[in-house]
Amino acid sequence: MTIYLTNLKRLFKNKINLLFIIVLPIIFMIIAFSGSNGTEALKIAVVDKDKTAFSNKLIENIKTKGTVILDNEENIQNSLVNNDIDYAIVIPKGFIMDIINGKDVSLESYEVKEGNAAMSIKLYLDGYLNNIKKIASVSKGSEEEFYKGIKYYEEGSYKVQYESVDKGEGNKSKTSAALGFIVLNMLFLTTSTTNMLIKDKEKNLFTRYFTTPLTRGRYIVENLLSFLTISVFQVILFFSFMKYLFKFNLGDTPFSILGLFMIFAVFTVSLGLFIATHSNDLRQSGAISALINIPFAMLGGCFWPREIMPSFLKRVSEFIPTTWINVASSEVLYGESLAYVMNYILLLLGISVVLLLLSVRKLRNND
Repeated sequence: MTIYLTNLKRLFKNKINLLFIIVLPIIFMIIAFSGSNGTEALKIAVVDKDKTAFSNKLIENIKTKGTVILDNEENIQNSLVNNDIDYAIVIPKGFIMDIINGKDVSLESYEVKEGNAAMSIKLYLDGYLNNIKKIASVSKGSEEEFYKGIKYYEEGSYKVQYESVDKGEGNKSKTSAALGFIVLNMLFLTTSTTNMLIKDKEKNLFTRYFTTPLTRGRYIVENLLSFLTISVFQVILFFSFMKYLFKFNLGDTPFSILGLFMIFAVFTVSLGLFIATHSNDLRQSGAISALINIPFAMLGGCFWPREIMPSFLKRVSEFIPTTWINVASSEVLYGESLAYVMNYILLLLGISVVLLLLSVRKLRNND
């Protein structure tokens, strides 16, 4: 493991690499941590077609989660497109009587595709309506008994206090911003560290290595392992900072998010290796890295939410690996499982394999 250990020493001695590994992540997390203290309230449009005591009570409850705008259904689409509202709810006519009579009904809802801003209100409504349906099931069709059950539920021993998951230290919007910065940092660190292959060629070390018993296959494997070790170390360091230093809310399954970033580490190593093996010198490698990393970061949502981009750019961004990791990590952060984002995982692994194969082929054919 001579190449592996030598690479690790070279990487940790380089001040620029230490800047990417330690200093920049802390700076980015401070920005994310301090930049969202005053989270803007959710803007929720409600269309009440039922106009019952229950629908009024439901609207009052929704007001505790954000700013409620009583609107017409015809205005919902334009309001969402123009970012005037984050989420829209339509309470259909006969809604509460259908629940009392045991029918499986639900609210009609609208939101911007892939937006997670309204996740807290959606989770609240799901839980609240599930409990309401349980009360209806024991009221046996009696409207009077149903409303008695609701009153007992809200004021009695089953009263639940709901708090926004997007406030203070547990703010998930801060976590999403920090994860975007981590993606950006991983891109630049890996493309920087893999430039050691170019330095080996420029110093003629690449040729001298093979005057020893070292084989090309071993050289490739040990380089890959050293780059991957640095990237994995960086991910663990990131998450340790987030968990113990900044106290970010990493959701209910933080290890799932950690696993996603381990997979993304494989991608960044593959990308960095591909750039290094297909560049003639450090200047060319730097230019290619900038042309790839900066657009990847911008289109993938590392600097700003993808929802604010024009539709054309959003469609283009769907083919960008940084979009896959940012969307997948955000979905898991807000409660989805790894199985739910499996398509993004497979895309990241697939493109990583392709880039690795092309890089290995180039290294093996390098004179």
